Amino acid sequence: MIEQQKQAEMIQQKLSTRVDGTFSIWDHPNFTAKLKLPDDYRPLTSLVEALEVMNRLSKETAQDRLMVLKVVGDAICANENQLRRYLSSKLSYSQTSAYLTAMRKYGFIDRHQCRLSFSEEDGEQTIKPPAPHTLGIAGFLLLSHYYSGDYFAKPESWFGNSYAIQRYVALNEIRCRAVEAKIAKGWSWMPRIGGKSKYRKPTAVLNIASSSGAVVDMLIFRAQLVQDFIGYFKTLLEEYRYLYDRDGRFIIDKQSQTNYQIVVLSVSTLNMAKYIAEEIKLESFDFDIWFLVDELFDKSEGNFAKAFVQKENGDLRILELEF
Repeated sequence: MIEQQKQAEMIQQKLSTRVDGTFSIWDHPNFTAKLKLPDDYRPLTSLVEALEVMNRLSKETAQDRLMVLKVVGDAICANENQLRRYLSSKLSYSQTSAYLTAMRKYGFIDRHQCRLSFSEEDGEQTIKPPAPHTLGIAGFLLLSHYYSGDYFAKPESWFGNSYAIQRYVALNEIRCRAVEAKIAKGWSWMPRIGGKSKYRKPTAVLNIASSSGAVVDMLIFRAQLVQDFIGYFKTLLEEYRYLYDRDGRFIIDKQSQTNYQIVVLSVSTLNMAKYIAEEIKLESFDFDIWFLVDELFDKSEGNFAKAFVQKENGDLRILELEF
């Protein structure tokens, strides 16, 4: 039993490490997060109160705050760096940060403090990632009122759910890079698939424009070290094999029926991609399966097109894509 535990720990350590020996905090098993409330915290708990506070603001300020709030709601959970980049065409980085801070007082937005266990030196954190932000109580009420029918995560859904914060921040980096590359045509969180609600939903679907002008659907699934991602992917891919064989494509709610489709496994490191490729016969599926590797974002200076990998002849090949 002890030997099995040692072997599992060695595998986990290898998979979490990049080629250069570093690791991503957004897929580290020692990751924890807690809600960081401001000292003057006075959360609004009713829609009427939230509307009253917004109505007291100038028209321009109210519009800007609602815009920031909507971006946070649409992202589900994104760190401050990502939110600044999402809003860079409308607001300066300092303006975005100021609005995020101001909206925490009344609970429109919540900020989370992240750390890695066992990473302190002299009582100080050695790793301080950009703080993730989610909707607070007032923000959830306000957006649910203005955008009825859209999905927004409830504030309490993050309690004790540190690994969900990791997942959404990692996926928002993909979304952000696609937006910055000006190739994103659409993004959907957890759309229904296969014509029925019972089938496993993609974590997200990214619609991108190819160099030929065609639209490509990327059905994205995130692998996390804290889960049995091999078992998860084996079950998932077999279900998707059934759907693809049955329909000749993946039927996605509110998506075009003519787009080219690719299943994309989002992973933090090349080592993780190699391990999955060794454990699962990806070549046995009739649809394309690619890896999207966080590690390659750094190597390619953030170039979205150079972060994809495909299993080919038993090995992994970095794809040279053009969008």
